[in-house]
Amino acid sequence: MKNDFTVLIISSVWWSAITRAALEFLESGVRVHAICPPGHSLRCIRGLDSLRGYPCVAAISTLSTIITEIRPDLIVPADDRVVGALHQVHDAADPTTQAGRACRAIIETSLGQPDCFAYARTRLRLIDALRARGIPTPAAASMATVEDVRQWCATTPGPWVLKRDRSWGGSGVVIADTVREAESSFRRLSQPVRMACALRVLLADRDIYSFMEATARQSMPVIAQAHISGMPANIMVACWKGEVIGTLGVDVVSYQGRTGAATVVEITRSADMERAARVTCAALNLSGFFGLDFVRCARTGTYHFIEMNPRLTQIGHLCHGGTTLIRRLLQHVQGSALATRPHPGQEVGERSVIALFPQILRADAASLHNAGAWIDIPWRYPELVEELLRRPWPRRGSVARLEERLRPNMPYGKSVDRGEALGKLSTLLQGGMMTDSSPMAALRTSHI
Repeated sequence: MKNDFTVLIISSVWWSAITRAALEFLESGVRVHAICPPGHSLRCIRGLDSLRGYPCVAAISTLSTIITEIRPDLIVPADDRVVGALHQVHDAADPTTQAGRACRAIIETSLGQPDCFAYARTRLRLIDALRARGIPTPAAASMATVEDVRQWCATTPGPWVLKRDRSWGGSGVVIADTVREAESSFRRLSQPVRMACALRVLLADRDIYSFMEATARQSMPVIAQAHISGMPANIMVACWKGEVIGTLGVDVVSYQGRTGAATVVEITRSADMERAARVTCAALNLSGFFGLDFVRCARTGTYHFIEMNPRLTQIGHLCHGGTTLIRRLLQHVQGSALATRPHPGQEVGERSVIALFPQILRADAASLHNAGAWIDIPWRYPELVEELLRRPWPRRGSVARLEERLRPNMPYGKSVDRGEALGKLSTLLQGGMMTDSSPMAALRTSHI
């Protein structure tokens, strides 16, 4: 049965992790409204109180109107573009009016205090703040010119990591192996996106939001980080008014490319990551959800902080210790126990090594070395499973299909049709990965 607690989920990209999170909110009995692009997997789940399209123009005023109308208890942004938009909505809201005060209060309740919003946008500022508090971080510096890059490379052992501020999802990040590559990468990252690239995003990916940003021709600061030899790791945090409510840490077993998202993770407990989470949460007085990315040093085992994701991340729906971070936060905020249900992870015994679905479908099977992973397929929702077995909506157009035929190496792997996806799942299962067998058998015989 639903209660009066209301959540507003906002997404401007097609990541399916937020859909898994929405299901957790719905199954917790709260009211859920959603804003998302056309073709998003959120559109195939039932039980939402409302569903609206993410605006491609006048986003700030539109989001302000929707927030004022719904008056949610919690806003959950799915991506960094939305976080930035919410910061702008807060800044634009008139504190002398009742509606403006309410809008600002909802955003502050959901994200944290406005004097710390800048830390979510500027990588180097947070790195410096955490280093000052004793959190291990790789050396980092702002790069203003090519000469800065040359001097950095001359004094810092390679390879070198270059990052553009306000980039996310693995884009805007380059690992350069040579000085020439570092110089070239800096020139590309520090300049506005070329119109040819913007048109490719619009025509191939059907991403009007990224296209509109690219046409603004805005330059962003670039930082350089020392490269830490090791494997990625991250922690997701549920928090409220600067207090950590719960954490979930994972070591990344496999990931897409050199800078892409994780495909296989192993749940872990790390004192390094948990301390960094507590320090970040308290220093920035955060609320809602955020994630911290790390590299676990191959030589020492120390977790080095890399950057923050000021939003819910792709592990937010995972069950560990009998619950999820979403449920922990809801229980804390509402002050009462939530209705419980068997979680798919509990029904088969709690899993620690998890292949994320559908991300695993785009991974190179030859690169996956952990045969014992549990493939995290949401079998309870067959319509969602069918949607996630298809190509992502941005890659279903004819231009995207042509591009994938002509480009031998797509940055994060080629998308696959349903038949190819089932074939890949079968290969992974034959290689030792696991999932529920009866729904898998039904999928093989289905002609949906």
